[in-house]
Amino acid sequence: MLILFLFSLSAVVWFYAGGASSHYVISSDEVQYRYIDDKGVGGNTLGAVTQNADKSVTLGCQLGEKHRWPYCEVAISLSDDIRDGIDLTHYHSMVIEGSYLAPQPDQRLRVYLRNYNEAYSSVDDPVSLKFNGLEYNPTLENSEVALPLKAFQVLSWWISDLAVPLEHAGSELTNVSVIEIATGSAPVIGEHRLNIESIRFEGVMISEAQLFKNLTFMWLVAALIVLCVKYWQSLKVYKEERVRSARLLAINEQLKQQSETLSIMATTDPLTGLRNRMNVHRDLEQTMSRKARRECTALVIDIDHFKRINDTFGHEMGDRILIDVAALLKNRSMSTDIAVRWGGEEFVFFCPDRNLAQASFLAEKIRSRFEDNAWPHGETMTCSIGVALLRNDSVAGMLADADDALYQAKQSGRNRVEVYSDVLVTA
Repeated sequence: MLILFLFSLSAVVWFYAGGASSHYVISSDEVQYRYIDDKGVGGNTLGAVTQNADKSVTLGCQLGEKHRWPYCEVAISLSDDIRDGIDLTHYHSMVIEGSYLAPQPDQRLRVYLRNYNEAYSSVDDPVSLKFNGLEYNPTLENSEVALPLKAFQVLSWWISDLAVPLEHAGSELTNVSVIEIATGSAPVIGEHRLNIESIRFEGVMISEAQLFKNLTFMWLVAALIVLCVKYWQSLKVYKEERVRSARLLAINEQLKQQSETLSIMATTDPLTGLRNRMNVHRDLEQTMSRKARRECTALVIDIDHFKRINDTFGHEMGDRILIDVAALLKNRSMSTDIAVRWGGEEFVFFCPDRNLAQASFLAEKIRSRFEDNAWPHGETMTCSIGVALLRNDSVAGMLADADDALYQAKQSGRNRVEVYSDVLVTA
């Protein structure tokens, strides 16, 4: 969101500093200037177009009386091929810098932006280029005049003569290939002189309304993405908490609401000789009651892919392996450690005298010993271990934490030790 804010601020500053402004300058070196008058329709106007050393252009003519509507003009070809014009839709104004001298004051000039469109134009017929026209009052002295492009209108006689369909009757500046500047529609007979210093088109790459519309859309999309991500994260945490709560409830049910003081009763599993999970409370309670500081850890150990061993070598071989696992765990325990066969191929180590670092070190030693041990079935065997620390004097909570860590070890590829932290729940 910070990045989006900085981007939005930069975009607004850039726009109001003029960064969105654009212009297109008619260069006399890149265009062609042609002189046109009424002689082609029976008039007797005389004139010429001159390109000056300072790159200005002068249209000079003597309007004659022979034609009913005498005129002269300068035609500026923007490309060699009339089909390949300039798109002026991104500009808002045409700026003409120049001066105009006529026999009488207040004489007007006509400007035509001739647009080519295959729907109504023909390469062989110059008249078929659409007449987007505007008439304006020039100045006697050299100055700039800005003509709004939205004020250009299509000449009605052109629409009528070419029978242009309604959908193409409006102003169109998508492919302008010729610019014409001519004497006005009601000129005075005599000498007319137009000097053009420069012609350019001005506009903006993006309007103010479009800029803020785009920024608003970006903020709405960003807000929607953030809401979706937050919802997905909340849903994921909720589901994981439900699973964890279900495990904790199951453990509480299995312990039959007995004391959560980490006491263990001394009974053994008939196969392995380890303690039985149902009777481990009293001994652990007595051990913990003798300690000034109640610090305890638990390891939940699960043999990787044990079902495959039973399926491949039979349950008798599986029992032999479980007996060897129990012996391995007994060799790694201290006098205060309590090893329990929790069920199937799962074992639990209660360590009242080990902190979390010591328990993690023990877990890694057990995992390494599993991997290096010579097992009865002649194959390598691994285990996954979850380690957790007693919190809030809750045995069930510690077991749930260790079980979460074991689950993470399984999900991360097995044959590894994972230590419980809040990240396992919220990540």
